[in-house]
Amino acid sequence: MRFRVLRLPRLGLRARLSLGVVAIALLTTLGVTTAALYFVKRNMQSSIANEEFERISAIADAVDQKFLSRRTLLKTFRDSIEAHHIADATLLQDFVMRHRSLKEAFANVAIVDMKGELVANLNGADKIGKVNIKDREYFRQTVANKAGGISQPYRNRVNGMAQIAITEPVLDRQGEVVYVISGAINLSEHNFLGELANIKFGQSGYMFIVNTDGIVVDHPDKSRILQRADAANGRPAMERALAGFEGAMEATDRGGLRGLYAFKRLGQTNWVLGCIYPRDEAFAQLEDIERYTWAGALLLAVLVGGFAFAVMRSQLAPLSRLHEHMKVSRTDSSYVPMEQLPPGDEIGDLSRTFDALMLERQTSQERLQSSERFLRDVTDNLPAVVGYFDRDQRCLFGNKAGLSMRGKTPADIGRMTMKESLPNAVYQQLVPEIAKVLTGTATRYVGTYDRGGKEGFFECHLIPDIRDGGETVGYYVMTFDITRQKVAERERAAGEARLRTITDNLPALVSHVDASLHFTFVNAQLRALFDNIDLVGKFLPDVRGIEDFRMVEPYVRRVLAGEAVTFEKKGDPARGVGQKWFQSHYIPDRDPQGVVQGYYAMTFDVTERKKAEIRSAESEQRLRGLTDNVPALMTELDLDERVVFCNGRYQTWLGIPPSSMMNRPIREAVGDAHYEMRKPLLARAFAGEEVSFEQTAKLLIGERTLQTTYLPQRNAEGEVVGLYILANDVSDLKQKQMQLDTLAREDALTGLPNRRSFEEHVREAMARSRRSRTPICLMFLDIDYFKSINDSLGHAAGDAVLKEFGRRLKESVRETDMAARFAGDEFVILLEGVAHADEARLVAGKVVAAMRPTFVLPSRTLQVTTSIGVALSEEGEDFPTLLACADSALYAAKKEGRNRFMMAAPRSETSETRHGSSLPLRESLVQ
Repeated sequence: MRFRVLRLPRLGLRARLSLGVVAIALLTTLGVTTAALYFVKRNMQSSIANEEFERISAIADAVDQKFLSRRTLLKTFRDSIEAHHIADATLLQDFVMRHRSLKEAFANVAIVDMKGELVANLNGADKIGKVNIKDREYFRQTVANKAGGISQPYRNRVNGMAQIAITEPVLDRQGEVVYVISGAINLSEHNFLGELANIKFGQSGYMFIVNTDGIVVDHPDKSRILQRADAANGRPAMERALAGFEGAMEATDRGGLRGLYAFKRLGQTNWVLGCIYPRDEAFAQLEDIERYTWAGALLLAVLVGGFAFAVMRSQLAPLSRLHEHMKVSRTDSSYVPMEQLPPGDEIGDLSRTFDALMLERQTSQERLQSSERFLRDVTDNLPAVVGYFDRDQRCLFGNKAGLSMRGKTPADIGRMTMKESLPNAVYQQLVPEIAKVLTGTATRYVGTYDRGGKEGFFECHLIPDIRDGGETVGYYVMTFDITRQKVAERERAAGEARLRTITDNLPALVSHVDASLHFTFVNAQLRALFDNIDLVGKFLPDVRGIEDFRMVEPYVRRVLAGEAVTFEKKGDPARGVGQKWFQSHYIPDRDPQGVVQGYYAMTFDVTERKKAEIRSAESEQRLRGLTDNVPALMTELDLDERVVFCNGRYQTWLGIPPSSMMNRPIREAVGDAHYEMRKPLLARAFAGEEVSFEQTAKLLIGERTLQTTYLPQRNAEGEVVGLYILANDVSDLKQKQMQLDTLAREDALTGLPNRRSFEEHVREAMARSRRSRTPICLMFLDIDYFKSINDSLGHAAGDAVLKEFGRRLKESVRETDMAARFAGDEFVILLEGVAHADEARLVAGKVVAAMRPTFVLPSRTLQVTTSIGVALSEEGEDFPTLLACADSALYAAKKEGRNRFMMAAPRSETSETRHGSSLPLRESLVQ
């Protein structure tokens, strides 16, 4: 059968807004209803679960009381036998038959001798001597423990019934077992639980009993008694109950029945009392409430939504009229404003704004057309070829000069390619540049062309058109004829003569030196200084002299490395200028590829400025008297990184006279290596950032830690005009911080690492253990009867014991092992790289033995011992688990008599005894 697909018409804004309001109202109502129902359901479900668990707990208490009363009855019967000292088996049978009231509590009461032979039987003497129960586990346990108990469920060998037995031993006057009394209870009989068996959970719920081995003890279906529990109940719920869970939970049994389970353990035996309450019955009332609530919520949502829909439709009617007007306006060549505008609300404002925008659009279109005509006129009159090409090199725009170059017209735009618009020789030169610009890189090319039989030159600029996504969709081309420019370059030589005239008249020494240190240009001022000798072509060291050249050689190396250099020096006395100061500027000369091929040098006479600086120094001396006594290195730099001030601490801390650093570049003052280390930080500070860092320095007063801060110096306009450098000695503060850190990780009394230090060390040790796949050993120990020592001798004696205990403990382990005080009189030892348990036993025995010698206290001597729990880590085990194992081993050592250590067995051996069983331990007592 084929169905027609209905195509709904496209909804308008008014319809969408109306439906949106309806949807919001519906969703809000449904959301509130959902939240309310969620909390109501959760509370009611919790209440029902708690009620079921309370009922099953009460039943469990009642069953415990039934067991307790039967055991009390059997103990009374045993006491009566012991009081009569009956040794003859015939008399025992008569004695038993006189207590027929025991049948009200037991299916049978029997007495067996130490060989397991039946010697008395409440159900008749015909089975005496024919039944032997010496292989029953409950018989062996009663004889071994000399105490009664409740057996595991078993099947009677005579009648085949499922039973349990309550036993009591009969002791002679020497306290030895002579008989065992066994009271049997049939599990299939209704009187086992009495009126408790009639308790129901709903119409089809029921109660059952299993033991912790998963054997069914009681069930409404008596055929399941003594079967495995997973054949009778839901596997997930029963597995959790057998694992120790008590409480209520939801689960599904193998048949798919969803129910509310509750479990409670009995105190007298290892039975688990459980019940199942079918979920459909347990939450039937809650589901009715939910259906009524949803019906009411849906009705409310429909009413609110309908009202909101009607209101929105009426409010948005002016918007529909505006929409119709907008559609009509799109087809008209000239815009006509709306005749009837809506009232002065948001829609009215929108209508008036639309009228204004449409009128502005019409005006803008007229202006755009005018601008396009103007742009065409401008490009057509440019003395250059202008064009635009797409990625396929199709021409999408070309000015008049470009089109006329190949006899093209505007009608050819969009049909011709760049190859067709250019002479072939020119295009072949531009092919590599076109490939480059299509990758998104702007390029410039200078080439030649045939200009009426003469060589002409052109300069072509190709600029990529890159859109927002980074894609190059085309490129712009602008080409100039630079033939005249090339001709002008030939005339440049004439200009050089004029340049020489200018440099010869500058009040400075001007020169050019090539990379081989030979002069290529000198002005008249420099020639006059050397008696008008022609210096061009001469070697710089020969001209300046060896001594003078050594002073400027570092700056020459720097400028030839590409760095502009400025420096000052005194004049050469040999030239008669020894009392003058000169400032030199070396500027690298680079070729078009950026390679340094020499440098320009310009030197000025700065003698007058130096004199002014000397006068400024006198004022600075007064300030120095104050700053020299500040316990810190203080420095001031100008924008050229020259030292304009430093205090006297340079002399007392570094042995450097402050005068030797004044007016010198900081690079020269501290050396190139140190300067390169601090150069990035200086750049950040000169950019306006406050920079602070610590460094270790070797001073005359020793190795110290300095806190150095670079503070930008700003003028009134906030511009950086210099830099202050402040270096404070924080060595004492750092030392105190280290001392505090040490105290935080060390126990003040014993001197051992404290718990914090130990836990930090444990994390690292566990990580190393996981990487190397080798176990670690944890020993958890405390001082035996330490509380009694504290209470009887006082805390001073207790502290003395702890201190001596810690000393002996530290001497008993290797330096690579860690011994720490964990808390109070508790200590821990962590051994790494333990190959097997014997190594751990050796260390533990050594520690126990180390504590046995007498403790000599200030006022007396004392015998002190220790108990230790030892645990080896296993793969995948975390530290809390390892600590719990060591703690359990310590508890076992104390229980076994103290003054010893106990090894925790591997956790694989304890998997069957979890959930309430004792942790298996291996005892080691050091004699």
